[in-house]
Amino acid sequence: MRICRNSAAWLLLQVSVVCGQLPYHALKLLGSNYARTQDAFQKLCRAGYLEVVKAPGHKSYFVTDAGFEAYCRVLQKDRRKSKAFIDDKLTGTHNIEKAVRLSRINEAWLFFVLLCRRKYQTSLQIKREQERQAVRSTDSLKYSRFVGCIYDEQRFLHPVYHFGNGNQRLNPNGEKNAAVRLAGAMMSFEKVILVETPEAIADILEYSLWALKKDPRALRHMKLNFHITWEDNAILLPLDGSAQAFVQHFDQKNWRVTIAQMEEQEKVKAGVTISLLHGQWMELLEYLAQEPDLEAPVRIIAWDFQQPVLRVLRERGMLPPKTRVGVCLLQAK
Repeated sequence: MRICRNSAAWLLLQVSVVCGQLPYHALKLLGSNYARTQDAFQKLCRAGYLEVVKAPGHKSYFVTDAGFEAYCRVLQKDRRKSKAFIDDKLTGTHNIEKAVRLSRINEAWLFFVLLCRRKYQTSLQIKREQERQAVRSTDSLKYSRFVGCIYDEQRFLHPVYHFGNGNQRLNPNGEKNAAVRLAGAMMSFEKVILVETPEAIADILEYSLWALKKDPRALRHMKLNFHITWEDNAILLPLDGSAQAFVQHFDQKNWRVTIAQMEEQEKVKAGVTISLLHGQWMELLEYLAQEPDLEAPVRIIAWDFQQPVLRVLRERGMLPPKTRVGVCLLQAK
């Protein structure tokens, strides 16, 4: 197979070499032409350059030895050693449990570092630090949904979780071990949760609303999926390019001032105004938990990437009939 510079096949092969094993969903992060990327993926698989790992609810891929050799040949043809040149191929795995976790860790790195250009540390890097410092056994981290940390300008960090599109239950042992790493850091209160589809985000919100309406004592002995509370008012992000600008801006120094000004401009005089501009949903959940008057006018201020989630909530009958949405746009850097 001939691979040309700047082609979709070259971009896909290069990203696969740099990131390691990735879920099939990661193809959606590689440019706007998804159909062309899918076509390039099929060609690379037929050429034996990518190997696919499949199981019910999971599909991932990694670069083969032949694919790595093809990557090296393209760089050598350029008669100069590229800065992106990698001497050793990252290994993939056919073990499904490891493949799910490894591919999600790598996809989060791809999203934050290559797409959003953020300072980021993966959970694998954190695990290696823990092992060197002998903090505690790190075996339990492999079952955690914790995939890394974003760092902001003041070196505060946001713990990142990847829920994919399936089970949203956190593993207690894995979270305890992740908390050891975060305890000594300057941690922000905002946890970031990556989810593949708007429907999966709506599932989290619907479950959170159910839990919010329950007496806390009734939930004490139940094994719960992740649900949003005021104490853990997580930021929910779709894993696609639509949230790129938000991720680049959301924790800058003047962010809260900017948001307050936008909210004041968008606020309506009559009815209720609810803002989702911080990326958090608890304000809306608390309003819905009070079983509001269906005839009362409601205005929700949201970013464009949150629109599909609101559309799903409306289809499920979770939003009052007279709810209007004001959409705000943010430019990527």
